[in-house]
Amino acid sequence: MAWKDLSGPDKFNVVTQGFSAVQGAIGSYYASRAAKYKTKSLALSLEHKKNMALLNMRMKESQAQYLNRAFNQRYMESTLKQGGAKSKAKTQFAARGIQMGVGSTLNAFVSAEIMGEIDKITMNTNKVRAVENKRLEGVGLAINADMYGLSANNAFATASNISPWMNMGSSLLTGGANLVNSLPTALFD
Repeated sequence: MAWKDLSGPDKFNVVTQGFSAVQGAIGSYYASRAAKYKTKSLALSLEHKKNMALLNMRMKESQAQYLNRAFNQRYMESTLKQGGAKSKAKTQFAARGIQMGVGSTLNAFVSAEIMGEIDKITMNTNKVRAVENKRLEGVGLAINADMYGLSANNAFATASNISPWMNMGSSLLTGGANLVNSLPTALFD
């Protein structure tokens, strides 16, 4: 049996399956290329997120340093103000002839000294809390950057393993096998 011995519908079936195999191979090639570009695009997007997280992390550190300077400035101003108030009170008491360091004068100065120390401790505590909160935000951003970077590397690796030619060849072999199976066995004798 030869090609000429096949009936019209059988010839049409063989030709159709041949074109179907070629069409499947071409479709597989372009689908694989699209998947490869989509994966590369995802990797680039993740890399951008990583870079933005690192930028924001550096910004949080700058904010922490600014907060540190601002709190130090306020601490200095408060300390100077307390010292000025203490000197002014001593001068006024001395001008009135009040004896310093005894009785209610002593109590007033000790109370003012204690309140001043409490204010300084509170200011320092607030400074440490604010600065460390900013730095913790930066640590969180650094962790996110690491995760984005790892995901980007994985996506780049996945994209490099997508082979349009390999997928096309596989589809062509499958289609070719189906074409050969559809031929009458007598054709191979």
